[in-house]
Amino acid sequence: MSTSEIIKQRRSIRNYTGEPLRKEHADQILNYIAGLKSPFEGKARIELVHTHTGTEPVKLGTYGVISGASDFLVLVYEESDMGEENAAYLFENVILFCTELGLGTCWISGTFKKSDFAKQVNLQPNEFLKIVSPVGYINDKKRFVETLMGSDRNHKSRKPFKENFYDGYFDKHLTEENAGIFRDPLEMVRLAPSASNKQTWRVILNNGMLHFYHHESIAMFDFSKFDLGIALCHFDLTCKELRIAGKFEVLAKIKKISIRKDKYSVTWIKSTPRPY
Repeated sequence: MSTSEIIKQRRSIRNYTGEPLRKEHADQILNYIAGLKSPFEGKARIELVHTHTGTEPVKLGTYGVISGASDFLVLVYEESDMGEENAAYLFENVILFCTELGLGTCWISGTFKKSDFAKQVNLQPNEFLKIVSPVGYINDKKRFVETLMGSDRNHKSRKPFKENFYDGYFDKHLTEENAGIFRDPLEMVRLAPSASNKQTWRVILNNGMLHFYHHESIAMFDFSKFDLGIALCHFDLTCKELRIAGKFEVLAKIKKISIRKDKYSVTWIKSTPRPY
């Protein structure tokens, strides 16, 4: 399955069968996590936590949002300039891998009992835990909470292509036609999940470079950097699949410029082919 197909297939699953992950799936996930690499600086780890470890069930609470989950992915990271973007980039890689395996997942940021999960992953004083996801076998029976919270199965709620993408600067929206070879990678950015579906990323295409921004929120819990990290994952994986070569780099001259609440994060620079 292609990267774009996996991204389009992924949806938030809140209802599970209750069956613990079979060993083959748990091993595949752990092996994938062990081989993960990120183009960004930062320290993060992803733990697979089981609710049926040992003789006593492990208590993991999600305030009724998730039903029947027996296993969870837990994202732990240390704070740094791109710590949240890096952590989300890695986590979304695992989410997409689980989707390819046919497993259900769901990014959860504020509706779980942090103390339950912190104990299971031995959270250290210098570490942060803000994101978890159930992972397991999908129960197709719809619950009321899923109907209430909606589903992104068809990505119908995403903003139009040009709304968050810009041509040269923030004063001109980018059309799919003018996006050129970056149309598909940016389309996968558009389909990325985000907290409350706010889609807080902004991207400027300028001379083969794409400048990525996150729109800061005044809310107590701002997940805009995590949202951007997911979008960066979609963009990077799609570029690699399409063999569009380039690299991420933080450009100091752009980082100094503050535009409204759009905060610069990183730039993707297209590689120039070497002459023979």
